[in-house]
Amino acid sequence: MNVIHWRERRIKSRHKTPNLRLNIRLTGLKGLFLPPMSACCLDFNRYGMAFFSTRELKPKTRILATFKGKYIALSNVPGLVTESIAVDGGYRMSVRFAYAMENQLYDRNTDNALSRIEHLYHPENCRQAS
Repeated sequence: MNVIHWRERRIKSRHKTPNLRLNIRLTGLKGLFLPPMSACCLDFNRYGMAFFSTRELKPKTRILATFKGKYIALSNVPGLVTESIAVDGGYRMSVRFAYAMENQLYDRNTDNALSRIEHLYHPENCRQAS
């Protein structure tokens, strides 16, 4: 039996995002009572991302992500936490964006904005900017 490594399940490879900041808010009732949390984005593609935070979110938690970085400002991108792993005094969490999971949630503007972010952090583009 072949075991598929978790990275090989991705549609596209993710790119490192050293200076992409984000705020994460929970949706639903919990989101009303808990403040947004700041997080450090670790890697990114237009379908999902991974981030590091000191506060854990359980898998299947629905979130809204707001991105801020050089040339980037994008708010309230819905997603679903798919994995949470304890590492180095915090948690590494994987998120899949909602528009990529359900056809009725697809939004061309969101797709275009996430594609632009992915393009900015593509390794070839990072080398050209240096």
